[in-house]
Amino acid sequence: MLKRIILSVLGVSLLVFATSCTKSEQQQNGVSAAPHTAAMTESSSSPSPSPVTASQVRAAGESQYGTLEIQSTVPEKVEKLGAPSCYGTAEDYKISGTYKVQFTDTANKVTELTLSSLTSFIQPGNETLQLKKLAFPEHEVFVIIPNYKDCHGLSFYLIDVSKEGAFPLKFLTGEGTFDQYDFLPNTELKVKNGVLLVQHGGGAGNEAVMEQKFKPDFNTHVLELTP
Repeated sequence: MLKRIILSVLGVSLLVFATSCTKSEQQQNGVSAAPHTAAMTESSSSPSPSPVTASQVRAAGESQYGTLEIQSTVPEKVEKLGAPSCYGTAEDYKISGTYKVQFTDTANKVTELTLSSLTSFIQPGNETLQLKKLAFPEHEVFVIIPNYKDCHGLSFYLIDVSKEGAFPLKFLTGEGTFDQYDFLPNTELKVKNGVLLVQHGGGAGNEAVMEQKFKPDFNTHVLELTP
């Protein structure tokens, strides 16, 4: 009986000693007591949220009355044309979006304008376009030309800015009222004696080129075609 008790005590002592040695070796080797638990915690962590895309300024211009910007309210789709055409080379960019026109005057008052038919640009580069201006008495008129090239006519929009604010100008002709017009490639829009001069015509089947004159009425925000 005594012999069995002594053997049992020795067995327990050996087990305690072996367990103590194992823990000591793990601590010396830098092994965590629960390595698998740590690994599971790390792998189940949630990914960081994607950053919010800010409005893309597609075109901008400065005047004495404030700053005009054309912004896309959604991420733009930018792609190469892929093949040469009347609109540009294969390496030119077609840029599409949902655009708004924003004017910030010198007092930081913001006005948003709508050009619903403005949905895309075709340009040699993908940088912000610098808008050109036409000078009228007490008014500066920004010219928006979405496509830099065309076979027959370049469409354009006009935005009038003055101390009264910013307004899109419409074109009144014998055929109706339009929010955009077009001029011939390789010509320029000009202002003479307060009248806008547009080189127009030369479309398919019509070789006649004419200089058209538009007289502005800034009170009604209309440019009327005159003889």
